[in-house]
Parts: sequence; C-alpha cells; structure tokens
Amino acid sequence: MRAESGNIWKRHFTLILAVGLFLVIAGGLIALSRLHAATIAQGAVARDVAGRERSSSQIVLRALLEMDADAREGRPASKESRETLDTHAKRVSDAIAMFARGGRADPAQTLDFDPRRETATMADTGAQIAKLWAPYQQRIQAALAPASADPAALREAIAYGRGNNERLFQLLNDFVAETQQMTEGATRRLTLVQNVGALLIFFNFLFTALVAFRRLIAGDRVVAKSHKQTDDILATVKEGLFLVTGDFVIGAQMSHSLPQILQRPVEPGMNLIELMRPMVNAATLEATRDYLGLLFGKRVKENLVASLNPLSEVPIAGGSDGRGQALPRYLNFQFNRVQEGEGTVHLLVTVSDATERVRLTQEVAAAKTRTREEMESLLRVLSRDSAEVRFFLHRIGVVLERINDDLRQAAGRRGGTDYLELVNAIFRDVHSLKSEAAALNLEMLEALAHNFEVDLIGLRDRGEVEGADMVKMTVHLDDMFECATTIREFLDRIGGGNESARAPAQATPAQRLVEGWSGLAERIARDQGKRVALQLQLDALDRAPAETLNAMRAIGLQLLRNAVSHGIEPAAERESLGKPGAGAISVRSSDAGSRQIELSVRDDGRGIDVARVRAALAASGRYAPEQLDALSDRDAIMKIFEPGVSTASGASDRDAGHGVGMDLVMKQVRAMAGTISLSTKVGAYTEFRIRLPMAEAKPAAPATAADGGDFQLTF
Repeated sequence: MRAESGNIWKRHFTLILAVGLFLVIAGGLIALSRLHAATIAQGAVARDVAGRERSSSQIVLRALLEMDADAREGRPASKESRETLDTHAKRVSDAIAMFARGGRADPAQTLDFDPRRETATMADTGAQIAKLWAPYQQRIQAALAPASADPAALREAIAYGRGNNERLFQLLNDFVAETQQMTEGATRRLTLVQNVGALLIFFNFLFTALVAFRRLIAGDRVVAKSHKQTDDILATVKEGLFLVTGDFVIGAQMSHSLPQILQRPVEPGMNLIELMRPMVNAATLEATRDYLGLLFGKRVKENLVASLNPLSEVPIAGGSDGRGQALPRYLNFQFNRVQEGEGTVHLLVTVSDATERVRLTQEVAAAKTRTREEMESLLRVLSRDSAEVRFFLHRIGVVLERINDDLRQAAGRRGGTDYLELVNAIFRDVHSLKSEAAALNLEMLEALAHNFEVDLIGLRDRGEVEGADMVKMTVHLDDMFECATTIREFLDRIGGGNESARAPAQATPAQRLVEGWSGLAERIARDQGKRVALQLQLDALDRAPAETLNAMRAIGLQLLRNAVSHGIEPAAERESLGKPGAGAISVRSSDAGSRQIELSVRDDGRGIDVARVRAALAASGRYAPEQLDALSDRDAIMKIFEPGVSTASGASDRDAGHGVGMDLVMKQVRAMAGTISLSTKVGAYTEFRIRLPMAEAKPAAPATAADGGDFQLTF
C-alpha cells in the first residue's frame, strides 16, 4: 500500500504541484484582497468622519458669532445657536478621539476605526488638530456654561476661533486629503494584487492545462497502445474470447477466431443464449442459462460449479469440416468471473474446438474397448476346439492368399479385368469367412470382415470399379492376416508348442461342422429381438468327404444366418400371429442316393414374399418396371441369388442385408455341381434343400443365371 501511494505521488507530482500553487495563489490573493479592502473601508470611514469634522469646525465658529450677535443686541443667546454649538463641538471632539483611540465617532457609523491603519502623516496631522482643538474646546465649553453670563468667555472663544480657524481648517483639509490618499492607495494596491493574482492564476491554469493535456495525450497513447496489444492478442489467439454480461449479452470485443470456431457470424450485443439455440438441444440450452445464473451469483464458488458446466465439450449441431461436409464437432466453453469488488460484472468466455481432443479420447476409449474385446475373444478361443480354430485359421490364410493373388494379378494386367466381378468374388469369400468367424465366436475377425464388407458394398453399389479402388482392399487383407496370426500365436503360446496338449476331444465330422452354430443363431436372434430354437441332425455328413463338408459348412452357415435374420419374425410378431415366440429352425442332412448327400435348412418364419422381392429389385435400380412386370414369380424369387439383392427391410447390419449370402450359396452349389431347391409359403415356412455329390468336385458351372435343371422352386 505504501509503495502504491509513493507511485501515485511520483506519477501525479506535477499535477499536485500545480494544484498546490493554485491554492497558494488563491489564498494569497484572498488574504491581500481582504487586507486592502479593509484599508479601503477604514479610509472611507476616516474620510467621511474627517469631512464632517471639517464642516463642524466651521459651524462651531458661526454658532459662536451668532451667539455674540445676540449678546450685542442685549438678547440671550438663542437655544438653536447653543445646541448647534454644542452638537458640532462634540462632533469635532468625538472625531479627534476616534482618530486618536479608535472606535466610532457616530453611533450610526457601521465600522470601527482602527488607528493602526493611519499613515504617519495622518497621525501627525491628527495630533496637530487635537492640540489646536483642545484650547478651543475649553473656551467653547466656558461659553456654553449656563452659569456663565460673562460675555467675555464668548468673546474669548470667538477670538480663539478666529485666530486659529484658518490653521484648523487647513489641518482638517490635509487630514481629509490624507484619508483620500489612504483609500486611493489601498485601492491601487488591491487592483494590483487582483491583477497579479489573476495573472498568476492564468499562468497556473496554462501550466495545469498543459500538464493535463500532455498527460491526456500520453494516456491516449497508452490506451491506444493497450488497445493495439489487445487487438493483436484477439487477432492471434486461436480460442474464441469474449465477455458476456449478466443478461447474457456479448461484449464489444472478441477474438477474431470466434466466428470461425462457432462457424457462424457473431456480433457485439448478441444474446449468447440465442446464439447457442441452433447449436445445442433445448435441455443443454436451459442448463446453460441456469449455469450462467449461478456464476453471476455471490454465494456460489466458481471452482465448485465448474463440473456442472453443460457446455464442456458439448456436441454442436450442424458441424462441418469447413468445406460443407458434415462432421461431428465438439466445442468447449470455459467461463471465468470478472469481478469488481465482490460483484461479478462479466464472465470471460473461452471457446475452443474440442473435436480433436474428444476424437482422441474416444479413440483411446475405443482402443481400450477393442483391447478388452480382443482379450475376451482370445479367451473365448480357449473354450473352442483348438483344432477347429486352427483349421479355420488355415482356411482363412488360404482364402486371403487367394484374394491377394487375384488382386495382384488384376493389378498386373492393367486392363481387361472385370473389377466388379472381382469385387463380388472377394465379397463372397469375405462373407463366408465372416460367417465362420461368427460361428467360432472369433469377434475380432468377424469385425474385420464386416469392415471389409462395408467397403466392398460401397464399390459394388457404385457400379463402376477401377483398379485404383483395389488398393484399399490390401489394407483389409493385412488387418485380417495380422489378426489371424495373432490368434494363431496365442494358441501356440497357450499350448506351449505341444500339439498333443491341444488335441481336441473326440468329435464327429458333423459335430465339427456345426461348431458354434447354436451360439451364432442365438446371438443373431438376441441382437434382433428374436428367439430361436435350433435343431441339428447332421449324422449323414459324417460320411461326406472333406471338400463336401467344407462346402456344406459354408452353405449351411449362410442359410442359417438368413433363416434367423430374414425368416424368423420377432417374438412379439410371432405371438400376434399365433405362433410360438421362439422360431424353429431345423438343419438336417440325409443320404439322397446316387452318391449324393442332402442338407436341408427349414424355418417356420414369414416365408419369402414375392411382392417384397419385387420391391427389393425395384429399389435396387437394376430393373425397369416393365422388366419386373415381365418376370414370373419363380424368376423374381430366383433373383435373391444375385449379388446385391436383399429383402432386408431396414439398414444392413453385420448379419444381414448385404445381398451376398445367397449369391455365395449359389456359387458354392454350382462349384460342387450340386442342386438347390427352395420351397416357401408366406407366413408359414421357408426350406432350402442342397444336394451335393459325394465324389470329387466338378468344374464350376458358368456364372450366368441359374437354369431350371439344377433348381427347384415350390410355393
């Protein structure tokens, strides 16, 4: 505090000195003015009294002469003459006494005379007047004495008056002149003092004004410099900065980056709540209003309510990447009180784009979740028959190598490649791997395959595929290779390299074929709000060769997934139709004779509705209305085996709606020179029967539309 006071004295010393000089000048001017004004007043009193004294001296002599004239004519002196003589003689005596001792010569006089104001000349003249008047006064009193009847006293007074009148009158004239000079001198000095004082005040005013003006200019420069620095800060800072008042009005200054961060124009005077209205939902907006009200209150500590900030990393509606592309955005609003005394006058609002921070946080959380899921998935691997898992990992390696070779060969040809057909082929392989991974509960591989499918769907639905589009496929291949390798290494470490330690329990080929099917069906049904009861009777497959078993496994998985996803209705819908809440799916195998084996998959679901198939074909945009009208019901249903056709009513998920499952089934059947028959009834059932030869596989049939010789359709 002392240092601050010292700084104030140093900073304002010149102004304080100027004010002090003004006070001194004003004080001196007032004091001198009062002094000379008093002298002037004393001179005026002295002049008036002396003037009356001079007149009275002449009246005294005239009264004496009138009394003498009465005496010569033998009359007593008149009363009027005696009173005149007495009055004016007393007036002269009183005036002489006043000038000698001070006070008042007349009761009507408003000011006491101060003899110290007299000049030396006045005092000397006054003394001479008193000396000359004293004998004159004695003789006048003798002449006025009632007992005196001697005319000699009157004549003696007249004689003295006549003998000294000229001298007395001259002294009185001189005295009056001295009082006049006294008054004039005081008046001149007063005028001089006032002029000098006014001049000093004028110069002091100029000095003060100059100092104040210089300080004003210096202050303006400081303010301008401060504003320039503030503008530079506001122009440079990346965050949005502004002040908001208690009624939520945005202040005059704000950082230049604020409109860019908010991606909307911001003007001083706008209401913050109204500005935020199109950016956040109504609940957040109301919470923001309440939170700001808390911050402007006196009873709430700022740090304690910081966690209640509803605009901390808040998602913003209508966000874009600045080029018109929709992009999730998050903004972080921080509020700090600006206080004066104990009151909060403003809130300093700092706005920053938290999108990247939120994205990284979400990625970290996703990575943690993925790691946890991977660990859980690896642990689930332990619960599986390691031989089946290893066989699948071997198969996935073979399939991925084949896809990689196809991509490499397509890139080497640099032309003449039907990339769309290549995409469909890869799609079938990836979808088959995905189904098997799902059956074995290998969610890591299932998820990677699903991501692979999403990109394949985009290429397939685009219609025109180029060689450059295949580059992204290699990334998915690497991810799946790496994941398969990780699982294989995990099994190796768990098993310690001892194959005998990983030897599975004894299981028939049919049991290995359906490994995980029940769990897969239950998981898909649970995800879609359904319930299923799966019946498996596949003993006949125990006699099938390995290639036929592999084909049956791929086909059966697709038909099972389709039965749960497309065939079985939700439990509530089934119950409303009078069906059991759990849908029944039976998967059976049988010896069909002629060295053929049959796999049937039947569900008691909604059946295949031709109208829905026609609607799906129309929605795909592949067929004109007149082409659809020309299709028979049989031909229309056969289109479900074409790639990209799906009757799924909603958006596709990881289990259905991609339009590749039935295409995969058809290609597998043709590759094995088998047959497929379909019977269905709307609202009752759908059954697929697949017959494959028990011998070695025959060359694949042409990939054109299925002919009627290997396909049977029953309604």
